Amino acid sequence: MQNEQHNFVDLFSLMLHAGVAEKLRLNPHEVLQIARQNLNRWLANENSALREWQKILETHTPEEIIKIITQDTDEGQRLRSSSPFAGVLSETERDQIWSECAKIRTF
Repeated sequence: MQNEQHNFVDLFSLMLHAGVAEKLRLNPHEVLQIARQNLNRWLANENSALREWQKILETHTPEEIIKIITQDTDEGQRLRSSSPFAGVLSETERDQIWSECAKIRTF
């Protein structure tokens, strides 16, 4: 059961970031601005993962960021666990993705 829950959470995170990637393709300036604002707010906690995201946002192109946030690897999972893209997807979009994940994997 624990592994199924973990797999569902990983799938949900991956699919959320696929939704972010779509928005990043359409409006990179706005999406990256949201991510930078989130990071600036969160960096007060001196989190090393957030500093890594800050470097990624400052040094990578939108297409490179899309590859990073949608890779189905341990590294992709690690980065998505501290993702700065909160607020990019609407509640409706998140709910829809949750429903899609639930059809693929139960938890």
